[in-house]
Amino acid sequence: MKIKIFEDEVWYPAVSAYGTDMPYSADFSGKVQMKNNPTVNQMTPLLLSNKGRYIYKEDGFIAIFAGGEIEIDEPVIFKEGLGNLREAYKAAAKAHFGSGSIKIAKKLVESPVYNTWMYAPFDITQEKVLAYARDILALGLPAGTLVIDDKWCKDYGDWRFDEEKFPNPEEMIKALHDMGFSLMLWVCPYLSFEAKVYEYCKENSLLLTENNEIYKLKWWNETSATFDLRKKESLVYMENVFEELVKLGVDGFKADGGDSLYYLNEHEPDRQSFLWAELASKYSFNELRADFNTPSLNVFERLCDKKHSWGKTGIAALIPDALALGLGGHPFFAPDMIGGGEVSDIREKCELKRDIFLAHSQVATLFPSMQFSVLPSYVLGEDIYKLKVLLDLRKKLMPYIKELFDECCRSKEPFVRLLEYVFPHEGFEKIKDVFMLGDKYMVVPVTRENEKKKLIRLPKGRWKLGTKVYENGEEIELDLSIDNLLVIERM
Repeated sequence: MKIKIFEDEVWYPAVSAYGTDMPYSADFSGKVQMKNNPTVNQMTPLLLSNKGRYIYKEDGFIAIFAGGEIEIDEPVIFKEGLGNLREAYKAAAKAHFGSGSIKIAKKLVESPVYNTWMYAPFDITQEKVLAYARDILALGLPAGTLVIDDKWCKDYGDWRFDEEKFPNPEEMIKALHDMGFSLMLWVCPYLSFEAKVYEYCKENSLLLTENNEIYKLKWWNETSATFDLRKKESLVYMENVFEELVKLGVDGFKADGGDSLYYLNEHEPDRQSFLWAELASKYSFNELRADFNTPSLNVFERLCDKKHSWGKTGIAALIPDALALGLGGHPFFAPDMIGGGEVSDIREKCELKRDIFLAHSQVATLFPSMQFSVLPSYVLGEDIYKLKVLLDLRKKLMPYIKELFDECCRSKEPFVRLLEYVFPHEGFEKIKDVFMLGDKYMVVPVTRENEKKKLIRLPKGRWKLGTKVYENGEEIELDLSIDNLLVIERM
């Protein structure tokens, strides 16, 4: 099948990791892989056009862009005549994203998420968790959802609190709840060979195999066994384990891992990834980083770990990746941990940079969720008031954010939107360093080092910035500052 690319037509992939490369025009040549997810983030097998066309296939496809055409060597669903990007998205969502509203914990949007990963990587303890929570409140930051990340248990897959690190988890959980925090735990679908439950899981055929031997899956921490999520018995086993934690008071789970790229073809990689997300979606407090074609599920996503840098692996990727993620039917997400979630940045550098931390905070302020890990005062010191200014701005706009949350739960439309999505055919198809919060607010954060000015053209209509009103699609030069997030209101 060959599809001719129209004049002035561009295509957007519903794949978060492809955000920095989108959109694809007639000048683009290359392969766009929409199956066997090779990325460490979310993939929905959907391509959308600003001319009101879309391409979709439930189990994915590969599109070759060359010579002003898109070539696909397998049957796909191709729809056209839908007018613009937004109408193409809405048609795709109605046809392929499942019925019913998204059901996740509203608290994930209403208040910050605090993750222990960068605060205490690999050496987290009950004492450190409680100290982290108390320090957050002592800084005048609001209580929210606290995530205990990796190494709270002794072995992967044996999801019980390490008794040495956490001598009284029930007492800890009660203390966190009393302080106003909900609690999530980091989990993954892998099982250490040293775990006490390994032999049981092996004997009961719950694990993936290769040539009749237990498959040795190599991931970023170790080489492990892994559950075969296609088997009902495996899912029931894991759900029962998680339910024991819920009985202790745990509110939900950060379901890490499950990346398609770690499995063999015979394991049905994308299906394994989907099933892991489906298990996590049973809990209203959840967080996913890697999954395949899951807009039918009740999931809260996270952009993959970002470097503590300005470039395409850091600040510059946040908005493009988020915009692409939203086009995959995932309105709700965290833009990684503010300042970046790559633990090597903590281990290899003596000092994190205030301007990068504040730039990340600016971008996240009007994203669905702000997620912290490094204690903000560790980076900002006395400048923590600059973060509180952003939190105050979010609080001021919270009535609209709550309204938008409810709307996006129903419609599955993006929470943060491309200008092209809201203002079609006005020449904004390649703009992705500015975004719309719903249909009402244009958000202009600092996304480049030492960025002081930005020349933008406003969409048609009336707009308000501070006390000044603009109209008729004016072109304006904005003064940018790391201390002041610009939000332009549509009137």
